[in-house]
Amino acid sequence: MDPETPSIDIPKKAVRALKVRLQVVKKHLEPLLSKPINDVFSKLPVDQRYELEVLLSYSLNSLYYIYLRTQGSDPQKHEVVNELLRVQKYIQKLKKAQGKEAKPTMRVDKDAAARFIKSAINEGASENQKATADKKRKLEETVSISSDEEDDKPAKKDAFSNYSKSEPSKKKKKNKNRNA
Repeated sequence: MDPETPSIDIPKKAVRALKVRLQVVKKHLEPLLSKPINDVFSKLPVDQRYELEVLLSYSLNSLYYIYLRTQGSDPQKHEVVNELLRVQKYIQKLKKAQGKEAKPTMRVDKDAAARFIKSAINEGASENQKATADKKRKLEETVSISSDEEDDKPAKKDAFSNYSKSEPSKKKKKNKNRNA
């Protein structure tokens, strides 16, 4: 098998594929080309007239682009590319006028998502800190309230009432000795 053989097969396949595609285009254009274009054009409503004009312009320019490629020239350097771009802009305008323009896709703005997450984390942390501070404050209030209640209770008079409050350690020692 000669190394040149595969390279020859590739263009033959491409030419066959091009012929098939051209036949499809011809089949679609046949209803338009079978009658005079003025007859077809005059019977269409205004919006379909615009569509037909854009379709024909794009089809002709695309076919010329393909022709340039088959002749071995670079169509990117030819004026046909600018014409194709101009017609594509008209296609977009028609779609926009008909409400068929491309809808924006759902995309995630990573920076905004990061800000939302960071904010939520900070709010959660601050809420936890607030909750902890509230619990601490309530605990301190209950402790201070209970200590205030003990101070407000009148002292019981017993055998040890002679001792002053400044000597609680002696009271405790005597109470321990007495219980023992």
